[in-house]
Amino acid sequence: MWQEIISIIQNNRSFVLTSHVNPDCDALGSELALAEHLHLLGKQVTILNSDGTPAAFKFLDPKHKIRRYSPKRHDSIIKKADVIAVLDASGGWSRLGNVGDVLSQAPAQKICIDHHPDATDFVNAAVVDTDAAATGELIFELVQAMGGNFSHHMAQALYAAIVTDTGSFRFPKTSPRTHRITARLLENGADPLKIYTQIYEQNSLGSVRLRGHVLDSIQTAANGQVAYYSLSQKTLKEYGVKSSELDGFASLGQLIGGVRITLFCMEASGGRVKISLRSDGSVAINGIAQTHGGGGHPSAAGALVSGPLKTIVPEILAQVLALFDR
Repeated sequence: MWQEIISIIQNNRSFVLTSHVNPDCDALGSELALAEHLHLLGKQVTILNSDGTPAAFKFLDPKHKIRRYSPKRHDSIIKKADVIAVLDASGGWSRLGNVGDVLSQAPAQKICIDHHPDATDFVNAAVVDTDAAATGELIFELVQAMGGNFSHHMAQALYAAIVTDTGSFRFPKTSPRTHRITARLLENGADPLKIYTQIYEQNSLGSVRLRGHVLDSIQTAANGQVAYYSLSQKTLKEYGVKSSELDGFASLGQLIGGVRITLFCMEASGGRVKISLRSDGSVAINGIAQTHGGGGHPSAAGALVSGPLKTIVPEILAQVLALFDR
């Protein structure tokens, strides 16, 4: 499975790693772990993302290796790179935000490592395993296949990637493979208590109060099988909360018994709305995201949609309800 990717790594020197807009912990942990592995192989590595690292995940990057893309500072690095590695973001260059346009034009070889069931025809070589619970699992297996060692920092990054993308080991893709990998990461120094505390127990007072506001606003449809709610920029400002602090908000509807699908719509910049869809596994929702240029898993997907919040919410809700008519 890894032969082509390993050959590309071994035969090149300079690498740029990147991932999707609004990077989650799986994206960031995968980037950090692969970057360190490449560095130990004597490679030159730069991590570039279009968006900044959310505050909850900054503890994984104490040396600030992850950089927010700037044309002035980074275009020359991209042009000189031998390999561009896209992690946790199959589906096309648009998934990467503004850095994607520049990366797509670079002369470098392009590879993709992901667990999302989206297209990889935009790169030269790819490993996509939809059975993996997180891209972090795949980075672990790549490093292992190359005979690499796992430092404490790599173990922390990959454990955090996996624990978040599995919903603390409760999502359907969690498997014996997942637990075997995390056992190895624990053996190499991953600290579950520190990781959980940093990710889930360092919320601002404003974000906790905002969570209460959102919980109070949840509405249901389809006899309680669908939970839906939204959030405007005005409300974010009222609570003094940044959009990067909303990790977990998309799953709040799943706290309700009987809910099969949760729809969360958040007003974004540029006249767009970020839609987040979650399913209990009984209904595939990634098709809706794909129709709007997004992607994801059958149980967790999202997209950015142009239009006002008051229009997008009923439009996407109608598509969700149509799933029950099939």
